[in-house]
Amino acid sequence: MMYEQLDDNVYISRMMSKRSQPSENESMLALAASRGDKTALETLLQRNWQWLKGLVIAGLYRFDAVDDILQEICVKVIDKIETLKEPERFKPWLATIARREIVNYRREQKKQNVLRTQIQQEIEPPEQPSLNEEHWTQEQCESILQALKRLPEKYREVFVLKYIKDYSYAQIAEMLDIPFTTVQIRLTRSRRMIYDIVKNRMRNRNNHT
Repeated sequence: MMYEQLDDNVYISRMMSKRSQPSENESMLALAASRGDKTALETLLQRNWQWLKGLVIAGLYRFDAVDDILQEICVKVIDKIETLKEPERFKPWLATIARREIVNYRREQKKQNVLRTQIQQEIEPPEQPSLNEEHWTQEQCESILQALKRLPEKYREVFVLKYIKDYSYAQIAEMLDIPFTTVQIRLTRSRRMIYDIVKNRMRNRNNHT
C-alpha cells in the first residue's frame, strides 16, 4: 500500500479553500460533532490529519501501515464521538484513540502472522521444495478474488478503485461523490470482510481434509 501524503494534502487544501467564513473554534466543532454534526466531524478530522499521521508514524516507525491505522482511527472516532464529554480536549481524546489503535494493530499483525505461518506449514511442510510457494500464492490470490465477488457493491467498488485501479482516497471520494471519511470506512470494512471470508474458507477446507 502506498503512503499518500501528497494526495491527502491536496484534498484537504481543496476542502479548506471552499470555506468562506473564518475557522470555527475547535471545541465548538467538537461539541457539534458529538451532537451528530457529520460536517463538523469531517472538518475536525481534516484539520488534525497531518499531526495524526505524525503520531502514527512515530508509533510504528514505518510508512506502509500508516493508511491502515488512520482508517481504523477514523472508524473509532465516528463510532465514539458521541461519548466525548470535554469538547475542549478533543486533541488529547483523539491522541488516546490513536495510541490504542497502534497497539491493537501491532497485536493483530502478530496474530495474523502466526495464522499465516500455521496455514502455510499445513499446506507446505518445510521439507517440501520451494516450487510449492508458487501454488500458495496462486491459491491466496484466488481466495481473495472469490471473496471480493461476495462483497456488497458499495464495498467492492471502493476496494477495486483503491487496490486494483490504484486511485487515491481523494479521487475515489470525488468519483463516487461521497465524503472522504466514508471512503476510509468502506475500505476498512471491505478488508475486514475479505480477511474473514478467506480465513473461513481456509478453515473449512482444512476441516474437510
